[in-house]
Amino acid sequence: MSGKHRGMSTLGMIFVLVLIVLAITLGLKIGPHYMTHDTIKTLLQELTAEEAKSGRPLLLQTLRKRFKVNAIYDLDPEKLVHYKRERGAVTVTVAYEIREHLAANAYVVLDFSETRAF
Repeated sequence: MSGKHRGMSTLGMIFVLVLIVLAITLGLKIGPHYMTHDTIKTLLQELTAEEAKSGRPLLLQTLRKRFKVNAIYDLDPEKLVHYKRERGAVTVTVAYEIREHLAANAYVVLDFSETRAF
């Protein structure tokens, strides 16, 4: 036993570097989608009962304006918002799926859903 410590091998360093690059790439690819979803969740929480109960067309118009103000251009409220009125109560659900290309034939699918009752 020589007592000499040699540290990490070159192969170990390359493996760690590949893991770091993979984590950064994944974060840069899917991070913005989670930030957009957080903004949509906030917009849904800020809706008033009057806006929600005014009907689907007016609700969509309100959400379209708020999406535009918050720079959410790639998602259309018409396709995302599910409006349900039952016995005077209104339920608004925003549900959508995003497919993000990672590399070659690898994709990641992000599924988002938020519901609020009025």
